[in-house]
Amino acid sequence: MSKVPENGDEMASEASGPVAGETAQAEAGPVRSGPSWKQVAVAVGSLAVTAAGAVVVTLIATHNSARMANAAAYAHGLLDGAEAAKNGYDFDEDDD
Repeated sequence: MSKVPENGDEMASEASGPVAGETAQAEAGPVRSGPSWKQVAVAVGSLAVTAAGAVVVTLIATHNSARMANAAAYAHGLLDGAEAAKNGYDFDEDDD
């Protein structure tokens, strides 16, 4: 069986002694605060992948909308040209 001190003073004096505290700190090693470098690397990598994905999605959306705008402008240009030809516009006059 384990030896139990009769009063709490003996136990407190043993645990709070300078030798006991130094021994516990030496066994535990240096205390580090904050995340480890691996956690930081994973967080930075995740942020980079997310940012790259957002850029790709934005470029795709912009490209698709630009294609639609260019197609609409081309169609409007063709319709305007057909309307001008129907009204008798001479396209060769402006080449002088």
